[in-house]
Amino acid sequence: MLREALSGMFQRSLPEYLDGMVTVVSVKMTPDIRIAKIYVSIYRATTDPDLQVKRLNTHAPEIRKNLAGLVSMKFMPELRFYRDDTLDAAERIDQLLQAVRRDDEARGLRSHHDSDEDGTTTPQDRDGDAD
Repeated sequence: MLREALSGMFQRSLPEYLDGMVTVVSVKMTPDIRIAKIYVSIYRATTDPDLQVKRLNTHAPEIRKNLAGLVSMKFMPELRFYRDDTLDAAERIDQLLQAVRRDDEARGLRSHHDSDEDGTTTPQDRDGDAD
């Protein structure tokens, strides 16, 4: 419920202290429902995402007040914003995997290039036996 309301708030009008695209990835409530930990991803920003998360935390009371007008809850929790870097980590892993694939392909091309000039193999190469 909070995630959808916050997402809608950021989509309708992004506050002037933020730039880029702010996505609310998840909201985790403490067991006593007094604190909402809000994980956000920030894309296409000209400002450092960590700085933007600090700005969100600075303006959390104002955001909380606006949110209270959108969501009906017995108690509106304190908002704490955190950067969700799951997609950044996934992108880094993807880059590393692509680099490994390129290395493997380069090695494969070299070992293929090192075979007979005409591309044929000997019977020993095919069976793996060297009788």
